[in-house]
Amino acid sequence: TEKVTHIFTSFLSRDDCFLILQNQINEIKKVKNVNVRITPEKGLYVSAPEYVDIKSIEEYLKSNSSKILNAIDRFKTDAKFDNNKSQAQQKSKRTIVLNGRTVEYELQFKKIKRINLSISIKNGVRISAPNSTGISSIEAFMRNNSDFIIKAIDKQSELSKNMPKPKKLVNGEYIYFLGEKKYLQIVPSTRNVVEINGNEIILLVSDADDFELKQRVIDDFLKNQCRILVTKMCGDLYPRFARKGISFPKEIRFRKMVSCWGNCRPQRSVLTFSTHLVQLPVKCIEAVICHEFTHFLHADHSKAFYAQLTEFMPDWVIYDKHMKELQKEIIFRK
Repeated sequence: TEKVTHIFTSFLSRDDCFLILQNQINEIKKVKNVNVRITPEKGLYVSAPEYVDIKSIEEYLKSNSSKILNAIDRFKTDAKFDNNKSQAQQKSKRTIVLNGRTVEYELQFKKIKRINLSISIKNGVRISAPNSTGISSIEAFMRNNSDFIIKAIDKQSELSKNMPKPKKLVNGEYIYFLGEKKYLQIVPSTRNVVEINGNEIILLVSDADDFELKQRVIDDFLKNQCRILVTKMCGDLYPRFARKGISFPKEIRFRKMVSCWGNCRPQRSVLTFSTHLVQLPVKCIEAVICHEFTHFLHADHSKAFYAQLTEFMPDWVIYDKHMKELQKEIIFRK
């Protein structure tokens, strides 16, 4: 196998191709036909059978010059797209006037088929568009949906006013425990523990100014209390489910979750509960446990699932509604 460098000029019809072909590598090896490829590493790359001489290769390239030049153009276009791809996909902040109001939005180009719009409290107005879309088309899309966008912005703004603020963990703040507000008292101590005293939750910490320490101590307390209470309640409620042939779960897990109160993995016989659960009233906790146990019979949320849940706990709807109201105060989403 021999590699030689050779510059072909006889078939070139454009000056800009000459520089591309200067680094051309021709490899003589055991192949049946002359092959032409274009790669980022080697540029125009030709491989040919051992018995083919340079002149024959040149004649082959000359006869296929139009195809080769078109391939070079495609390669250059693709290379340019790849170089600009990361830049195109970067997010940018822009503004547009809709219904007389200046609206700021975040624009990102992606490899997608259509323009997508999302509006949320956290991210504001976001637009994702196909890479080839022009700004004029994006702005035309936004103007066509201006009424919807303005209404959605106003709605999210109103919702943000009623959202709970993150806890600062200072004296006088309240924390829910078993559905009741417990007012926080910070006490300097050599220990890092939480104690409940009537309507007070006393947080004893070695550094009263260390927010992360206070948060960790509170989280550990809630997790421990949740594990004790929910594990006991699962055992107490289990006879309801045993009658339906449900086995007691092989494992009950606890972790801090913000999107749900619990989940069930029937195949693994595992239940997982949010440590925030201990902040709800006991009947609400019971409703969550019944909900998750019911998933051992129905993995989805079909009519059959809710019919079975109602059999296990006829008044679950009341507590489900109460949970949704308390969730806004108990769980803070960053």
